[in-house]
Amino acid sequence: MFVKSMRKYFLLSAATALTMPVMTAEAVEDETLFDEIIVSSSRIKKSGFEAPTPVTVLGVEDMEARGTSNVADIINELPGFSGTRTPTSTSLNSRGSGTNAIDLRGLGGNRNLVLVNGRRHVPTDEFGNVDMNVIPTLAVKRIEVVTGGASAAWGSDAVSGVVNVIYDKTLEGLKVEAQYGISGQGDAENYRLSMAFGSAVAEGRGHILIAADYNDHKGIPLATARDWSLRHPGILPNAADTGPNDGIPANIIRNNVGLFLASPNGVTLPGGPLGNLEFLPDGTAIPRALGTIGGVMMAGGSGSFLSDSAALYIPVERKNVMAAFDYDITEDVNFYFEGSAGQSNSNGALVNSFSFGIPIKSGNSYLPASVQTIMTDTGTGSLALFRTNSEFGPISSVSQTVNYRFVAGLKGDLNDNWSWDAYYQYGRSDFSNRQINNLLPGNMALAADAVIDPITGNPVCAAALSGVDPNCVPINLFGVGSPSQDAIDYVTGTSISDTILKQQVAAASVSGDLFEGWAGPISTSFGLEYRKESLKREVDDLSERALFLITNAQPLEGDYNVKEVFGEVLVPLLNEETSGQSLNFNGALRYTDYSTSGTVATWKAGLTYDPISELRIRGTISRDIRAPSIGEVFLKTLLLFENVTNPFTGNTDFSRILNTGNTELKEESALTKTFGMVYSPDWLENFQASVDWYDIDITDSIQSVSSQSIIDACFSGKTEFCNLIKFAPDNTIQDITNKLLNLGTFQVRGIDFEARYLTVLDNDDTVGLKILGSYVYDKNVAADGVTEVNYAGEVGSASGFGLPKWKIRANVSYETGGFGLFSQLRYVGAGKYNIQWGPEELADAENNIAAEIYVDLSARYRFEQGSLEGVELFGGINNVFDNDPPVIPLDFIGPTATNAVHYDVVGRSFYFGVRAQF
Repeated sequence: MFVKSMRKYFLLSAATALTMPVMTAEAVEDETLFDEIIVSSSRIKKSGFEAPTPVTVLGVEDMEARGTSNVADIINELPGFSGTRTPTSTSLNSRGSGTNAIDLRGLGGNRNLVLVNGRRHVPTDEFGNVDMNVIPTLAVKRIEVVTGGASAAWGSDAVSGVVNVIYDKTLEGLKVEAQYGISGQGDAENYRLSMAFGSAVAEGRGHILIAADYNDHKGIPLATARDWSLRHPGILPNAADTGPNDGIPANIIRNNVGLFLASPNGVTLPGGPLGNLEFLPDGTAIPRALGTIGGVMMAGGSGSFLSDSAALYIPVERKNVMAAFDYDITEDVNFYFEGSAGQSNSNGALVNSFSFGIPIKSGNSYLPASVQTIMTDTGTGSLALFRTNSEFGPISSVSQTVNYRFVAGLKGDLNDNWSWDAYYQYGRSDFSNRQINNLLPGNMALAADAVIDPITGNPVCAAALSGVDPNCVPINLFGVGSPSQDAIDYVTGTSISDTILKQQVAAASVSGDLFEGWAGPISTSFGLEYRKESLKREVDDLSERALFLITNAQPLEGDYNVKEVFGEVLVPLLNEETSGQSLNFNGALRYTDYSTSGTVATWKAGLTYDPISELRIRGTISRDIRAPSIGEVFLKTLLLFENVTNPFTGNTDFSRILNTGNTELKEESALTKTFGMVYSPDWLENFQASVDWYDIDITDSIQSVSSQSIIDACFSGKTEFCNLIKFAPDNTIQDITNKLLNLGTFQVRGIDFEARYLTVLDNDDTVGLKILGSYVYDKNVAADGVTEVNYAGEVGSASGFGLPKWKIRANVSYETGGFGLFSQLRYVGAGKYNIQWGPEELADAENNIAAEIYVDLSARYRFEQGSLEGVELFGGINNVFDNDPPVIPLDFIGPTATNAVHYDVVGRSFYFGVRAQF
């Protein structure tokens, strides 16, 4: 059974990803396999047609071999993807922690389009991202990844490609699966229980599919759970550096680097009569122990490791159900329905709160006597206290995403050559976020101003005596553990945001053969689509007034609609039967009218050429777009304050920063080019290889720039930036409007390669080999539209734009009878911590980060007879050799001492389970 399914999988993968099918004996017997193929890079459904855009396929066998409980996990293992937003890389994403999105080419999760059964999935946030946590896993038959621009075929957002999740609508019988996993260190426990049932109904005229998934991953609640994280690496200025071009790097990497600005006890900074003190819990003040200081960080000494309380892996609980129904109303008309509901819950610690420079006045009731004496003797009115609030508990993000999706449609045949499809889809995502233990700096300032109540003789807030806030609770900030729980409750709160996003889609399409051309029939697919999306976010009053320490989500409300007409054509230019060669042209055009950004046309042109039976050459060029999201257009102004350097006066101004969306945003535009070859030699049966070059060039990228960059650009004469600044009569900068603009550029260029081989040994055992790789040689980014940097090969977290140049996924499978073995190698190439730094900034030995190799193993045994027939036991080990990730310097409040986007932070882990089909 498994051998047959593996053969089907290799055949299917070949027919889509490599475009030349392998015809094994059993595959020939199962001709219906080809009828199930949907090539996501094209809307034309025609036997034998392969679109020129590369497609990679992941089958259910891939997911089973890896013990995958989430479709995002297996997709993110593909070399072209980056784990930009996963439970291990969103530890400091205050609102999106625990999200499991997919990011093709490292261009962002909202620049690849997610489809389910060929239809756009409803976004789960205001920026157009889709959290894959809400997609059920056991119902999935395969996943198709279009690695190239596809906006003309599928619409906005398909800039880097398309991911199409396809459900198994032909399932017959009941499938159940139970799985347990745990890391080698006893954490990261995870549980999964799934079922799927499919059956023909109404004497074969209909089919039903019902599936449900439950998955609970306990995560890794603390960053300190791994020894490599406890090294606390950081970057410091090099005291030995004498200046530029001296051969001595300006920076060094050291361990045990913490925050100089504060400690859990509370400190004062050096300088003045009260400088460099640390306050102990017993009420005494001692000279603070200092290490090597570099800016806000310090190696050694008494500081804070602010990120130690952050989660290394955000715990996530998922619940999903879905149902699908197909029914042949007549021989030529079919009714179909899909409905799904998913819920994802996450709860992860972000960071301890901090108070930098909170004033403590002379006469404060909690001041140590020795400090009060110095203040009295020197006439010092107050001191500035710097403290991290470890006893408050970390600020934690508690999120829930609930997603609903319903599709109803009709499809049918007009005649032997023409078919049609029309459907209506409704989707809704409810996202709620609670940030507990979020500090209220205003309340902290009031609570820290503690005096003695003249009546009771007890500490009391000055604000309570004056009537400013009768509910104020005085707080003792001297020494870790000193604040009372009542005081902690007063100075902390829970910030709240609730978002509802709705999507409605109505679409209709027709496809068939127009007429007979000189080399074959001219085929087409055309149609129209209407889509409306709306979003409303409500927040608590304190967040709206920006009174919390972090996040302060703002109200948001907006909607847009889009009307589209599209068409695609396939024109055979050479016929293999008459000329011995095959040449096909594939073109697509889509005309789109957005209510927000206006009208735009996208297009694609491609060729496939088979000069000989063993070789296919393919190439495309396309114009693709991403329209501005609701969040980017309608984001309400968020008021912040910032010190900025004013080049017009030479002064530093304390200015208001108005962060806002932009109703005048236009679509991002990309010119995408691909060129590749597929080789399927006659001399080696069941072997195929492909190599594809790609170039994605995005202009008018939606970005914001720093406040200082806006000022500097205005000073250099760029009047469009001056329009964002409000000056006082004396040229003091009062306001800076930092709104999103169409000003950035991105260009990613690289090569993808893939090879597969399947062979059946003389004893009927089966061996399968597969390798997928990606080499990125350019990722040119100019976020401000001016300064371009090539971030290809940057694997540190310095910029957030970096990508490893090399990523490879290779595996070997072996099947004998009911027993199967699977081994996989994951390779992340070497790179730089900071691609912009040379030896003068950081020594090569510290800037160069070595390659990482992870090995995964799994095995399974299927009972093929007796009472347990149809039952399969499986298990596996991920990261067999327990490779630690490369240790990468922390930033100010970085959650982990590595880059979790690219590297495994869990270490060796195990899973085992049972699956059965009846």
